[in-house]
Amino acid sequence: EKGFCTHSCAIARYMGTGVFVTVTVPADKKEAFLKVMEADVKGSRAEKGCQRFDLLDLGDNKFSFYEVYENADAMAHHKTLPHYKGWADFKAANMDTVGASQTVVKFATAGPFP
Repeated sequence: EKGFCTHSCAIARYMGTGVFVTVTVPADKKEAFLKVMEADVKGSRAEKGCQRFDLLDLGDNKFSFYEVYENADAMAHHKTLPHYKGWADFKAANMDTVGASQTVVKFATAGPFP
């Protein structure tokens, strides 16, 4: 039956590898950042190996994004796609501000907790 998931399928769904990125965006770059990130979020969520991608507004022009992929191969594939390149290009063009502020925490999910 389509959409039916056994317990083992549910376990696989919640296992993954991810990254939690935080950046500070200058006020005059916020609109461009949000446009780039909208494309990255939507494109990433459409990827087969992407389990989750959320953009968080922490206030004071500080943002985090939280990405989870099925495995390291899916995460590596993500970095080859045009929507990721939009983010990478934006960061490179603003390396003295956005790039300099970036922190990255890599993680594995602690589940499974279906």
